[in-house]
Amino acid sequence: MIAHEAEALILDVFDLQERDRIVTFLTAEHGKKRGVAQGARTKFSRFAGHLQLLSKLRVAWREKEGRELVRIQSAETLRPAAPLQEDLEGILLTSYLAEHMSEFSIEDDPSSALYRLLDTTIEALLGGVDADLAARYFEVWVLRLAGVLPVPRECPLCGRTLQDAALLESEGAIVCMACSDGHRHTAISPSAVGFLRRSGRENLAAMSAQERRPTRDALRAVESLAGQVRRHFLQAELKSYRVMRDTLGSP
Repeated sequence: MIAHEAEALILDVFDLQERDRIVTFLTAEHGKKRGVAQGARTKFSRFAGHLQLLSKLRVAWREKEGRELVRIQSAETLRPAAPLQEDLEGILLTSYLAEHMSEFSIEDDPSSALYRLLDTTIEALLGGVDADLAARYFEVWVLRLAGVLPVPRECPLCGRTLQDAALLESEGAIVCMACSDGHRHTAISPSAVGFLRRSGRENLAAMSAQERRPTRDALRAVESLAGQVRRHFLQAELKSYRVMRDTLGSP
């Protein structure tokens, strides 16, 4: 068996039989991993208090070629995520971020950009950045890293600078309004285009600056756009998003 150790973010935890837990975690160097934490459900387990959703850990594990699950040897909390889950909104948001990343990351595929995105988003939320803004920034960048929502500067069909933009519903592509003629499309508001462009050159802290913070209308437009592109890409909606919207409605 090969031994590994790395910083990791917890994406999912569920019970296995009476003593163990299955843990999905994301690392920068090794991508997404799924492993067994033996004895994690016992009273005096060495994993007690560590396997919390979105917590940042130092994880040691062993893996054997050909086996789907690794064996988690130890876990040490570097940054707890419990402060994000003190109310219903926080619980739903952390579930959404975790499922989002679980769907878009690939097992055994190094994913430093995805890891950094999730890590910095959690850090920003713990630092008090507006949750609505952080969620929109996160979902836009997940799609961008997946190659399906580039910064909208030029129309991919005609090459002209995008002024009025539209989303082609059949392809999930952003084009100019002229090129959308004859296709089923959804117009994209200027505020959403502005958000996409800003997110391509500014980090979350810069976008959250009080004097330049996006309006709620802009965030709703971005949420709608990202949702359409995400559903087109995944051919389904994330369960956690449906639960969040059914429970809270639109923010």
